[in-house]
Parts: sequence; C-alpha cells; structure tokens
Amino acid sequence: MNVVFDPWLPQWALITVCIIGLAVAAISLARNWKSGMPRAVAILAVILLIANPLRREAETTPLNDVALILVDESASQSLDGRNDAATEAAAQLQSRIEDMTGVEAVVSTYRGEDETRTVAALGQALADIPRRRLSGVFVITDGQAADAADAETFPALEAPIHLMTTGSSNETDRKINLVNAPRYGIVRQSVRVTFRVDDLGPGEILLSDAQTARVTLRIDGEEILSEPVPVGAEAGFDVPLDRPGKVIIELEAEARRGELTTRNNIAVLPITAVRDRLRVLLISGEPHPGERVWRNLLKSDAAVDLVHFTILRPVEKGDNLSVDELALIPFPQDELFIEKLSEFDLLIFDRYTYRGVLTPFHFDNIARFVDNSGAVLIASGPEYNGPLSLAGRRNLSFILPAIPSGNSVEEAFRPAITDLGKRHPVTADLDDEDIWGRWLRLMPVAQMRGQTLMNGPGEAPLLILDRIGEGRVGLFLSDHVWLWARGFDGGGPHAELLRRIAHWLMKEPELEEEALALRAEGSTLIIERRTIEETAPPVTLTRPDGETEEIAVTETAPGEFTARIDNAPRGLYRATSGDLFAIGVVGLETAPEFEDVVSTSARLAPLADNTGGGIFEVRRGDGVSQPDLRRIRENASVRSGDDWAGLLTRGADRVDSVRDAPFAPAAGWLALIILALLAAWLIEGGRLQRRNGQNRSPD
Repeated sequence: MNVVFDPWLPQWALITVCIIGLAVAAISLARNWKSGMPRAVAILAVILLIANPLRREAETTPLNDVALILVDESASQSLDGRNDAATEAAAQLQSRIEDMTGVEAVVSTYRGEDETRTVAALGQALADIPRRRLSGVFVITDGQAADAADAETFPALEAPIHLMTTGSSNETDRKINLVNAPRYGIVRQSVRVTFRVDDLGPGEILLSDAQTARVTLRIDGEEILSEPVPVGAEAGFDVPLDRPGKVIIELEAEARRGELTTRNNIAVLPITAVRDRLRVLLISGEPHPGERVWRNLLKSDAAVDLVHFTILRPVEKGDNLSVDELALIPFPQDELFIEKLSEFDLLIFDRYTYRGVLTPFHFDNIARFVDNSGAVLIASGPEYNGPLSLAGRRNLSFILPAIPSGNSVEEAFRPAITDLGKRHPVTADLDDEDIWGRWLRLMPVAQMRGQTLMNGPGEAPLLILDRIGEGRVGLFLSDHVWLWARGFDGGGPHAELLRRIAHWLMKEPELEEEALALRAEGSTLIIERRTIEETAPPVTLTRPDGETEEIAVTETAPGEFTARIDNAPRGLYRATSGDLFAIGVVGLETAPEFEDVVSTSARLAPLADNTGGGIFEVRRGDGVSQPDLRRIRENASVRSGDDWAGLLTRGADRVDSVRDAPFAPAAGWLALIILALLAAWLIEGGRLQRRNGQNRSPD
C-alpha cells in the first residue's frame, strides 16, 4: 500500500494554507502551550483534509525474468562448422533456460558480411528488453568483432554477460599482409612492394611451416615467380612499370595444413602507372597556317613537355649552302634522333619535307624507336608526295601504313568518321559530326595496313592509326585541321581529336581499343569489354571457388559491351578474353571480416569482466559443451564460475490495476477538528481545570 495525495486546492493555495496554519499553530503554542496543542492538531487536520490523502493499492502479476541469447551469424562463422555449433548451442541453451522456473529465453541473431559488429548488435538486442527483467546475457560468437574496442565503454548492466566462443583451442590460419602497398607509380620506374606472411593460432605447427611459406607472384595474371619466404618476416620485390595504366599484382601464399580458410591467403594490389611528364618532340617543316595548332595544343597540356623545332630550307636556296648558314640555331639532329630519341614518348612531323638535314641513319633510328614502343605521327600536306616525301625514306617507309598515290586533292569536303572509327575510342563520341566544318585538301594514299578512323571524299583515308612492334604510328592526311581551330564553316572538335590521337599514340589506357575490366558495385560484378569488332566473344570468368564459365556480353554502345552478375559471391574474380586479362574483387578490399578468423575471447572479454560474467568454449565433436545454469540473488558478488553461469533473480512484476481509497472519511477529519477546537476552548476557559479541582479530594 502507498499513500498519495489528491489535494482539493491548487498547489499554490495548499502551500499558502500550510504556511498560514503553521504560523497560527506556532503563535498558539507560544502563548499557551496547553491550549495550543489541540489547536495545532485542529490546524493539521484541516491541512490533511484539504490535501486529501489516499490509500493506493495495486494488483500485480509476477513476471518471468528474461535471459538474452545473442547468436553470431556473420561470414566468419561459416568456417569450420561454427554455424552448426552456434545453432546447436543456442537451441540447447534456450531449452534449458525455459525448463527453469520464473525465467524465459529470448534469441536474437545478427549478421556481418563486410565486418562483424557484436557490441552494436548487443546494444540493439537489449533495447527491446526491460532492464528490470533482464536476468543474464549469453553471446555465442567466434569473438572476431570489428567494434571490439567499444566493449570497454559499453554501458554497465546489472545482469551478467556470458561469452560462449564457437571455435576450438587448436585453430590455425595463415594470412598474407601487404606492408608497403603503393597504389600509384611512375612509368619507367619501379615501385617497391613489401609483404608479410603470418601464421595465426596456437595450433601445432610443423617445422617446415614455421620457417617458410611458398608465395606465388602474378602480374596481370601471369605467374612471375614462386619462392619460399620466411614466415613472420617482411619480404619485398620491385614491380617494373613499363607502360601507363593499371598493373594487377597478386600474391598468394600456399595453404597451411589444417588452416581455417584460404581466402586471406591472397592479396591483390592494383597499381596505376602514370607518366611523370609526357615528352613530345615536334618537328615542323614548311610554314603553314596550322603550324601553331599543334604547338598551342601541346603547350596547353600541363602534363606535356614539348620540344619544338622548325626546319626551314626554301627550295630556291642553292645546295652549296651549309645547314648551319640556313638555320636560326644549329639543329641538334644527332642529339635528338640518336642520343635522346628514346627519352621522348611521341615524335610528330608536321608538314616535314626531307631536306638532307636528317640522314638515313637518323630515319633508321626512328624506325627502331617505334619498334621499341615509341610513337610517330605524320601530319602531312602536299609535301607527302614527291621525291622529298618522308614516305620515300627507305628506312622510315617500313613503318608507315600508307604511301602517297598522287598529288593532293584540292576540293571542299566534310571529314567523316568511318564505321570502325565509331567504335574506336579515339574518334567515338566526337560531338556534332553532322555540322562539322569543311576542309579543303586531302592527300591520296595507297593504304597497306592500319585502321582508318576518318575519311574524306570518295571514302579516301584521312586518319590512319597502326601498331608496329611495341610502338604505334599515326598518319593524318590533311594539313587543314587548323580550319576547325579558326572556326571556318562552323569549325569542329580539333582540340579533342588531336588530344585523343596524341594520347592513343602514347598508350594512354582509356583510349585502348581492346580492353577488359572488372569492377564491383556493391554485390554486383560488372564485366566491361571494349572492342573495335562488331561483336565481342564471351568472357571466361573464374569465380572465387575456382569454377570457370563463359559469360556473354551485350553491346551497350558502339564498341562497348557489358555483363552484370548480381549477388556475386564475395571473393577474387579473374577474367580473360583472348589475350586480355582482368581481375576484380567483390567485398575483399574493404571487408576486414576475413583478415583474422581464428576464434578468440580476448577481444570481447571486457563485456564479461565488467558484469561478472563468465567465458566458456563451445566444443565440437560429439556435441556442444555448456556451463551449468544457476539462479543467483541480485546482490550476489560472484556471478559465474569455471563451469557455471549465473542468472539473476529479478522479481519484476506487472501492475494490472490500481485502486485509491480515502485515508480517512471527511466526517472523521471534521470530527477531529471539532474535538480539537473544543478542547482548546475548554482549556482556555479554565473549565477543565475547575472541574478537575472540584473532583480533587481534600487533603
């Protein structure tokens, strides 16, 4: 029973009455304590009558205590039968708890594909359970939690938290860690990659395993070497970056006997090779209005180092004059074309005519430069035909895709992109082809090889690109691209076109016409295939489990084909299409779930230590092992032991109804007030004293 007040007056009025009443009672007691006592009683009765005290009686129903069973169903629990052990342990524990009197079990599960967040899951599960009824918590997990650091600061519970680990005491695992893993490098320089192989777990280790582990290195899917490395010590290697673009490094450590998983035996490192500076040598010949178009374009590119020479030798000059007498500065032909040619990425001849400055040996060196991964572009005009043409230089002609077939065609035409050019990254998606301005000159050629991306009148080749050995050659058969730069007849995309040509020649990866790539969007694996062919063959995909399959790709744009695999299993994927190779990962780069998979109780131990809970191992074999369950008092200092786990007896109940009754009837309070005032009046009038005196017997 509880006593509550339901005053008849507002709180401020009740307080005023109390103050006035106490003041009157104090004055009465001070003047005459004999009559003041009953008067004070009357005043107190008035105050209680106004305060209206009530007896509150509640009808309650006892409630069962609640034991929470939190089960880890994360990805790492799929290893070594842990899920089965956790499920069986939870079922047995729930059955044993429900067999106890006055306690019920609540089972909650949580998952984690990228990472396990046990502490966060515990907080969410406890939010649905009244704390006054919580008797105990059992967390069944392998102990691997990404938020284990939060266990130290988890809000304190009155109930104990018991940990039950699903792994065994002899688990072992091997993983490979990248120590120094650069994501970018400079072309023609090497980057240093260091790694370490770790063996985890207290399990018995063979001597050979403890000393070394064989590690296989693959670069772009090709095995480079396979050598044993010391376990637990750093090892490294240098990766040569010979070309721009992405280089995929794979390191795979051999499986250790009895280890939990091999998913963390593989480390994938994509390294993007970028050019420090693109070095371009521009050689201009005859002066023409478009001479500065190439120069301005290349100078405006902050990533390009440009070296530009103009060689002038008018035809009317006599041959008896030396080159030194004609040049504004001595032309360093030997230094440029013999000593330092290999330092350049691209050589451009802009309307250059053979003038005897370069010797056959220089042209022979240019051919070797292209064959050894260099690039040459010839932007020609009328000088491409005739005895002084570059096509007539025997050593250089071997690498040219077309030879002149006549004098220049002087007529207006609109450049057009060929069907092949619409699929080639250099000319695909160039804007507003229908309204391009006209050009006025074209050099006719006999094409021997190469890819024609643009043509002129009569479908005559205008832009030809070709591959020679490891290098590339471009042939631009008009010198009127400058008309677009000047806005003639509406102009055209000269800057973008010339930039793409130059960057394709310098092997920029985004302009490769044949490419294969894998990328992940969440759990979806996307296969991207680019080709200049009208159709793309199926892509051979190797899944994380080693299974291979042929994946058909669908054209989404000219020359671009894709395929999507929804809900792709997590892991490493390899794809091949002809000579192309690509690698991709779904969930492995950012997910720490499989970085360390050996079960442990150390990380989450603060949850148990701070609440007096115990730590137990769920052993597999004939079944699972569980601690005994004991009911303990709320104030018990010991809540667990080596083989038992405590559940608090909370004694919570539910209020079904509440009934209020007056502490005393109003008539009773009024009677008390009247009697007290009557007693005070009689005392003050002396009647009680005289009556007492009359009744007193004489001495």
